[in-house]
Amino acid sequence: MMRSKLCGAICRQTALLKAAALGLMLGFSHSALAESSASVSSVPQKIVSADGSLTEIVYALGKQDLLVGVDTTSGYPAVARKLPQIGYKRNISAEGVLSLEPQVLIATQDSGPDKILKQLAQAGVEIKRYSAEPKLDVVKDKILGVAKLLNIEEKGQQLWSEVAEQVKSARAPLTAIDKPTKVMFVLNASSGSPLVSGDTTMADAIIKLAGGVNAAQGFSGYKPMSVESIISAAPDVLLMMSRGGSHSASSEILTKPGFLLTPAAQNKRLVVMDGMLMLGFGPRIGEAVSRLVIEFYPQLTLVEKK
Repeated sequence: MMRSKLCGAICRQTALLKAAALGLMLGFSHSALAESSASVSSVPQKIVSADGSLTEIVYALGKQDLLVGVDTTSGYPAVARKLPQIGYKRNISAEGVLSLEPQVLIATQDSGPDKILKQLAQAGVEIKRYSAEPKLDVVKDKILGVAKLLNIEEKGQQLWSEVAEQVKSARAPLTAIDKPTKVMFVLNASSGSPLVSGDTTMADAIIKLAGGVNAAQGFSGYKPMSVESIISAAPDVLLMMSRGGSHSASSEILTKPGFLLTPAAQNKRLVVMDGMLMLGFGPRIGEAVSRLVIEFYPQLTLVEKK
């Protein structure tokens, strides 16, 4: 009798312990599932990009399926052009953005106008803005920032490491340079005085990253330059953005007043490159630096071939 009661008590205790263990397991599973769901839901599922470099970063991170719209500077990769357009990055269409019903708009500090961004924020669109300063560190901040937004921070670190290594490799030959090449970036020379880059611009920064020196000194931003000033600056190389894939219009600059008397024109040294590749400061910056180093210092390529 005593043995029967003792056995019954032990069985009941074992059953209670099993029930408690099952409850803990179920509770843990529910908690883990809730955390997983929260993690997924915290990642925006519909994103609009108002900057070409940010669009490139999203693609480089393999999350392009989250993009529902882009601005007109988002031309790379080419497939990005097929997405709905929201206008130029500095003249965003509020209606265009809202019609896409995004959760987040990613943009740089020079995207706008600010009043439109405020309207979008008031309508419930989260605005994520990143620096537009002409610095290599800003490329890092944009990559890591977008990766954090997408909850793939490890992948962002990997992408930045690859980009940093590409830039380092592209700049490695510059240690053999004694005299830097003088480069003048011309934004527009179609009418009136040519619009030229001074310092604190993306053009100035990319010239320096590629081992050149800006031939236009004494001012910041972009300013018209007189014929006399162009001759005095004596650039070794003229640098321009390609227009619609054609370089023929750009080559006319070598015959224009002022430019005609520069070392660049005399030696026919005009470099034309896609604007977003050269000035976008996105994940392709290593490619841009590499190509410019070769253009600024062709003698380095000849040495390597020997």
